[in-house]
Amino acid sequence: MALRGSPARQANAFMQVAVAGREAERPRAALLWGLLACEAHSPLSALMGFDIARPSGGRARLAARRLEDALAAAQSPGQLWLAAAGAPWVQTADRPRLRLGAADAFAAREEVAAAVAALPVPNALRRDEAARRLAVLASAGGAQGAAAQRALVAEYPEAAAPAPPAELQRVIATLTPAERATRAQGWLDAGEPERALKEAPGGGAAGFLVAARAALRLRRATVAAAWAARGGESCAACWVERAEAYRQIAWAAAPPERAQRFLEMLRSAERAERLLPPGGVLRARVDLLSAEALTETGRFAEALRLLNLEEVRVLPRWEWVCRRWYYLQAAGPSGAHELPTLVPGRSTRLRRVAAFWRARAAAAGGDRSALEALAASGLPDLPALWAATMLHGVTVPISLSSQPMPRTPMSPWSGDLLALGRVSDLVLAWRADLEASGENGPAWLGLTALAGMPSVDAVPLLGRGEPRLRSGPWDGLSRELMQRYLPLPWRREVEAAARRSGVPPWLLAGLARHESAWDVRARSGAGALGLTQVLPEVGDEIARSVPGLAAHGDVFDPERNLTLGAALLARWRGAFDGSWEAALACYNAGERRVREVWERTGRRGGPQFVEALEIPENWDYVHRVVLLAEGYRILYWPEGRAFPWM
Repeated sequence: MALRGSPARQANAFMQVAVAGREAERPRAALLWGLLACEAHSPLSALMGFDIARPSGGRARLAARRLEDALAAAQSPGQLWLAAAGAPWVQTADRPRLRLGAADAFAAREEVAAAVAALPVPNALRRDEAARRLAVLASAGGAQGAAAQRALVAEYPEAAAPAPPAELQRVIATLTPAERATRAQGWLDAGEPERALKEAPGGGAAGFLVAARAALRLRRATVAAAWAARGGESCAACWVERAEAYRQIAWAAAPPERAQRFLEMLRSAERAERLLPPGGVLRARVDLLSAEALTETGRFAEALRLLNLEEVRVLPRWEWVCRRWYYLQAAGPSGAHELPTLVPGRSTRLRRVAAFWRARAAAAGGDRSALEALAASGLPDLPALWAATMLHGVTVPISLSSQPMPRTPMSPWSGDLLALGRVSDLVLAWRADLEASGENGPAWLGLTALAGMPSVDAVPLLGRGEPRLRSGPWDGLSRELMQRYLPLPWRREVEAAARRSGVPPWLLAGLARHESAWDVRARSGAGALGLTQVLPEVGDEIARSVPGLAAHGDVFDPERNLTLGAALLARWRGAFDGSWEAALACYNAGERRVREVWERTGRRGGPQFVEALEIPENWDYVHRVVLLAEGYRILYWPEGRAFPWM
C-alpha cells in the first residue's frame, strides 16, 4: 500500500480508492486519505475522507487531532471548524476544542455573533479551554462581554494578562472582595502562589484562606498560620490550613520543639473537626492530620483508628503517615515485638517496609522465617536487602528468563499506517485505545517497542505493561524486558567515572536512571543539568578535587557529568562513615537534615537511618535508587558484590 510522491498526491490516490474502490477497501483508504490530506494542509478534503471512514476509538482521536492541526495551519474559516465539530465520528471529548477553534476563527474575522454561537457549553472544559471560551465572550462587547471580561480577570488571571494594561487595571480596580479572592485562587490554580499571596489579602475572609494556602505552597508556614488565623474562629477550612501550617512548622523544628508543634497541629485539627460535619474530603484531611500528629506524639492506638478509615486511606499522604507509624513503633523502647497490621497500602513499598519491621521483631524472638521469606521474595528492594543482611551472607536471588519480551499483536488497521511509515499516528491511536480501556497488560509493551520511546517516556508505560517491574517479583521476568526498563546507553562512561571515584558502576547507573532517565540534556527546575543532575556551581567546585579532570567543561558531556556525579556521591559517602544510603540521601537533599538524622540514629546506615528520614521525597529517593542499582548490578555486573556493596 506504500506510495511515492507528496502527501497531496498520496491523498488523491487513496481518495480514488475510497470513492470508487471495492466496498471492503473504502473505509481503510478513506482514513489514509484523511490523514494525508491533513499533512497536505487540506482540511476540507481530510474531513471528506474521515466522514467516509467513520473512524472509532483511537482512530477517531487520531483523526480529530490531525484535523484540528490542519484546520489551524490552513487558517480555516469558522464554518469548516463547525463542520468538523459536528462530524458524527468525532468523540464527545474532542468536540469542545473544535468548537473553540471555530469561535476563534469567527472572532478573528470580527464575526462576533457567529463566534459566540459556536462556543461549547462550559461543562467539563479544561482550564485553558474555559479561559478561551470566556475570552471569546469578552470580545462580544455589551453587557455579556463585560461580564465575561470580569469573569476572565477574576477566574483565569493568567489568561487575562494579554489584555491592554489600562483596561485590565480598570477591571481589577472594580473587583469586589469575593472576586479578588477568586482571582487569588485563580493564580494559585495556575501555579503562581507568589502572585496569589500578593493579591489574596484584598479578598476579605475568603482571601485570607487563599493566602494561607498560597503561603503553604511556598513553604512559608508561619505566614500561612497567621493568615489562616485571620479567617476567624468559626472557619473550619481555616483551622484545617492552620493544622497544615503547624505540620510544616513541626517538621522544620529542632527535635526538642517538635512535640509541642505537633500538639498545636493536633489542637487545630480537633477545632476543625468540631466545626465540620461527618464525611467529605475536608473531614478526611482533618482525620489524616490528626493521625499524623498522634503518631508523632506516640499515641499510636488513636492514630491507628483514624488511619484505617476508608475515606482517609485514599489521601496522598496516607502511606507516608503509615510508614512513620510503623517506624516509630518499631524504634520505640519496647522494640515493638508485635506490630498490628494496617489495612494494606496502595504501594508495594509500604507493605514491604511494614513486613520488614514485623520480621525483625519476630527474629528478635528467635523466629527468622519472615526474614527468610522477605529475602527470598524476588525483589531486591531495601526491605529484602536488609533482611538478607540480617541473615548474614544471604543474597536476594533473582533469575531472569531468556524468553523474549512479551508482545501483543496490533489491530488489523495498524498495518496500513505502518506501510506508509506513519508510526507516530499509529502510536497516538493505539495509546488512545489503551487509555480508554483502563487496563494494564502486554499491549503497553508492544506500544513502547513500536514507538522506540526514550527511557523517560517508556518507563511508566513499561510498568503498565508488566506491573511486576514496579511491584515485583523480578524473579522470572524476561531479561530483554528488564534491559528495556533499565537501559545502559553510556556503559563505558559509567564504568570510567565509577573507577575514577570508587563508586560501584551499578550504583552510578541507578542514580543516573533515576535522576534523568538517561536524558543527556535533562534540566531541572532548580537548574541541575545532565545525566546525574549536577548544579553547575557544584560541578565546578567538585571538578577541582578530581585528578585529571578539567576545572571547567561542558556539564552536559556524558563522561564529565557522570564523573562529577560519582565524585559527589563518593564525597558524601566519605563524610558518613562509608554509608551509601546516607550518601544517596545527601545527594538528593543536602547534608543538614541528613546529618541530624544520622546523629540521632547512631551514626550508621541501615533501616533505622533510612526510615528515620523525614522528607518524603528523600526517603523515596534512597529506596528507589537502591532498587535500581541492584537491578543494574544483576543485569550488567552480576559479578559485583551485592548490597551493601562493600
